[in-house]
Amino acid sequence: MATDWRELSRVSLPSPALASSPNLGVECIARFQQFDFNDENTTLTHARVNGYVESLRRRVAELEEKIKVAEQKHVQARHASLGTVDVVSPINGKRRRSNFGSVSSAPANQQIPANGEEQSSVQDTMSAIGLLSNKAMAESRTNTGDKPHKLAIIESISAALAVDGRNPSKASSSQPAYVMDDQLIPLTRNLTLSPFHRFLDWSVWLPHIDENRLYEQYEAVLETSDQGIDPVRTALPRFNTYLAVAIGISMSPDAGRLSSLASNLHAAAVKLLPFILHSQEPLDTLHCMLLLAVFSMFSASGGSTWHLMGFIMTNCIAAGLHKTVPPRNTSDTEYTYRVEWLFWSVYLWDRSLASVMGRPFTITEVDISVTVPDITEDETASGPVRNKLALSKHLVTHAQLISDVVGSHSSSPLFSYSNLCFWREFPPQTGGTTTPTNPQFDYLDQLACRALILMVQPKDQNLTSSEADAESNSEVEADTIGCCKALIEKLYNRSGSGATVSFLDAYDILAAAVVYVCLVQRTPQPNQTGLTQTFEVVSKASIILTQCSSKFSALSIFQQFLLTMSTKMMEGQSSQQCNAIPHQ
Repeated sequence: MATDWRELSRVSLPSPALASSPNLGVECIARFQQFDFNDENTTLTHARVNGYVESLRRRVAELEEKIKVAEQKHVQARHASLGTVDVVSPINGKRRRSNFGSVSSAPANQQIPANGEEQSSVQDTMSAIGLLSNKAMAESRTNTGDKPHKLAIIESISAALAVDGRNPSKASSSQPAYVMDDQLIPLTRNLTLSPFHRFLDWSVWLPHIDENRLYEQYEAVLETSDQGIDPVRTALPRFNTYLAVAIGISMSPDAGRLSSLASNLHAAAVKLLPFILHSQEPLDTLHCMLLLAVFSMFSASGGSTWHLMGFIMTNCIAAGLHKTVPPRNTSDTEYTYRVEWLFWSVYLWDRSLASVMGRPFTITEVDISVTVPDITEDETASGPVRNKLALSKHLVTHAQLISDVVGSHSSSPLFSYSNLCFWREFPPQTGGTTTPTNPQFDYLDQLACRALILMVQPKDQNLTSSEADAESNSEVEADTIGCCKALIEKLYNRSGSGATVSFLDAYDILAAAVVYVCLVQRTPQPNQTGLTQTFEVVSKASIILTQCSSKFSALSIFQQFLLTMSTKMMEGQSSQQCNAIPHQ
């Protein structure tokens, strides 16, 4: 499918807690909170703020030392070429770093060093210092053996996990919870097999996961759960098993009954992170963080999805996964994931999270040079694996389409709409083996509805639209009305089966209800049947959101908003009826 992808503007990842402070006129005041780092009970559930700051200071000192050495080389080279010792050193405040990492020019009477390569190295180092505040963890993978760097990663993950997940749009501290020792967790086949298979079926959203390898690890963990185990060697298999079962439980009808088990499995997996970080492959940490982010979408005890995803993409960029696929050791058979698909798993969730919550993407399309893997090139892949990856590639195409819609500044959505129609009408040919048929996997229609909602959002008011644009807009709006109504009714019918939803589903439901009402209300004189249908759709959406708020309590504001909107609709209808009554 030929697509004219447009360049998106570069944006920085804002903090959800501070994003609206300037608009509210509230001064941001730094908070200080003390932690007892020497306590033997200190675990990864606390954010080590002081240790993180110290690691940043050490990094700055290292970069400044590199500058000093480089500048001394410049002076020595200049001495040798000019045969004089009266050259003023460029250090002494002649160069200063700005908040944006730029380098100010040297005085006009000061000669520029002849060695352009060394000069470039100095500028790169200076830029690294300036960008350290918001890209502190995006360091080169050549520093993976650096202990302060690894400690900073653990602390950043801990900080994201310590955020209260009950309100996905706000960063607030959570209350400490009791965590059971992982050796006491009842990890039996009867209890875990069903949620584990549920996660494998859903893993089309994580195309990098090798289902066969993950299942082998699951079997191995169950067999050794009651025996003495090496915590370092088995850290990654246990982490994968714990999170896979926990995620499967969180998206199952038994989520309420087994929520305690899911939370304990999640906590046990988090305790394994230090072993994985210090003893495994660098990309294993990225894979583990992605599983933590997925769990947080289905459970309020999983921390902040937004912060986790931002940190994951930052490390993805640092590893260069957006530009090249890292080489893989063919003799190593212990990989649980497909390295070539790892970036696209992160990309899928970055686009989903940002588009639903109205946040900026963490990477623009123009910065991505790696291509989606060609499924036909892997001759060793089985039929079911090919079918899964074909459907995953279809999801990636939708994510790219979302990027095009968000970045479009045209008054008419016709081009993006034609691409969406093509995407809907030509799903991947999977031979009928993995095409979703039960309500749990009715996400393709939901993705189409999400894209339509973005298309009908108001664009730049300064753009002029022609009659042809108005006609195409009406076609898109009519399709959007039908899709929003169908999505709400489908999720409403599914709610009776006990299947749970993520907080992203709640955002989709609210957006669908609001857009449906706004578009339907454009009718000059809606009849009574149309009004009754509108109230019915809003009521069903409100019921679904009530169910979502049982897991994410802060989302109850969505249900309250729909109730207020229904009240306003009734008041507006009453006023219209009063105006229509002839005066006696």
